[in-house]
Amino acid sequence: MGILRTLVGRRVPEKYRKYLKLPTRRDSLKIEDTADTRLGQIAASWLRGRSGKNGVFRLNVGLDALSIRIGLIETAAKCVDIQSYLIRDDLSGNLLGLKLIDAANRGVRVRLLMDDALTEEIDSGLVSINEHVNIEVRVFNPFPRHRSRFISLISNFNILNRRMHNKSFTVDNQVTIVGGRNLGDEYFQTSGSSEFIDEDVLAIGPVVDAVSDGFDEYWNMHEAIPIDSFDSPSAHPTISETIVGGITYLEENEGSPFFLKIHDRLITQLKNGELPFIEAEAHLVLDHPDKVRGLTRNQVGETTNFLRQMVSSAAHEVIIVSPYFVPQRQGVEFLAALVRKGVRVVVITNSLASTNHSSVHAVYARYRKPLLSQGVELYELRPRLHLEDSTQDAQHKPKITLHSKVAAVDREKIFVGSFNLDPRSLYINTEMGMALVSDEFAGSVAVSIGDSLQRQAYSLRLSRTGGIRWKYVTRDGERITRKEPHTTIWRRTLTRLMSLLPIEGQM
Repeated sequence: MGILRTLVGRRVPEKYRKYLKLPTRRDSLKIEDTADTRLGQIAASWLRGRSGKNGVFRLNVGLDALSIRIGLIETAAKCVDIQSYLIRDDLSGNLLGLKLIDAANRGVRVRLLMDDALTEEIDSGLVSINEHVNIEVRVFNPFPRHRSRFISLISNFNILNRRMHNKSFTVDNQVTIVGGRNLGDEYFQTSGSSEFIDEDVLAIGPVVDAVSDGFDEYWNMHEAIPIDSFDSPSAHPTISETIVGGITYLEENEGSPFFLKIHDRLITQLKNGELPFIEAEAHLVLDHPDKVRGLTRNQVGETTNFLRQMVSSAAHEVIIVSPYFVPQRQGVEFLAALVRKGVRVVVITNSLASTNHSSVHAVYARYRKPLLSQGVELYELRPRLHLEDSTQDAQHKPKITLHSKVAAVDREKIFVGSFNLDPRSLYINTEMGMALVSDEFAGSVAVSIGDSLQRQAYSLRLSRTGGIRWKYVTRDGERITRKEPHTTIWRRTLTRLMSLLPIEGQM
């Protein structure tokens, strides 16, 4: 079915029709008359007297981000729109899914738009909840269901390689969350083995309507296919069986720290209109969905252009947080030009020890020396926080991976979203984010990032002989090493071998 992406706007040839039951879907749009909802009243009360402004609240702690999402679904009166790259069949995924079904039972319209890159393992669950009269699930740029995904990807690589990486979570067209989190335990820091440091922004005000418009644009694209429109849908349980299965799964894990850590206080603050919002100018930054059609080689999207302009405007300082950081030669020169005009440039990314994609690290490593030689400050996240990494206790703690995507300029402007500074975000995937102008918000984020670097990151430096040195602080004092810290020789060797492959354009 992926081949249909090249045929948008044309009659689909008969030879492809056997792979797809052409959907009899109808376009749907945001619900606008929501001012009388509880969330509408909360937003209106805070925004009164703040014409044109927005209220924003930082979600940099995973459990806060999960708790707020639960509270929003529980408060929803008319509609929930969720756009995500993936959703897991885990504790948070099941909990959110059951909350969405509860909302749908109350008459709330639920629209769930998933990228199709990683939905195969949860196809049956998505088809099942789609049977609810008030829930519709669509998958974006889908893979065929009649053959293996690997074969489909190889045969239609230029089409199926392009993915929707956007993340938004909007309720009653009154409150929205935009940022880097997908829907899964690791993104809410509730996983037992690995946890992601991530960043979202909760917002009320005019920017919410823009996010809803952006969702509608993706939802009504030809590439957004109803999950029940395949000729051979996945075998799936009934929605009643899915509900029972979800409840049973959660009950079996009721002793998990996951449930003990959900912040009822934060949910209550949300429902009572007591969240401490910060006033800000807010702007939605969004790639148009037709970027996935790839009509022009190396065509960047709106998000790339916006970030280029925002960062270029820096007069004093730029802080870039990008878990997958592949600047390429033009990116190195771009950042070097900022340094030459007197701007402090700080880049935080994953170390080899913390990354979940060694292939990305292999390509990124090519640019460390050029960046450092140009005066860029480079930091890499340590795989475990606050503890001495070599102690026995640390080995039982979850591995930490950076997943936040943030750019802060002069402690006045900030971008939070799904965009990595790498070729995939620039040229291949669609991305989105929220740009804010607020000394209070941007300044507090910049300060908190700066304060965390010493205890949570390795600081990279060039030695007199041109080699890289990693400096970090432990319980026993400062340490400096010449090798990728806290990695095995086997992993370092494999990563060096990967760096020889011609894979940079796909990272």
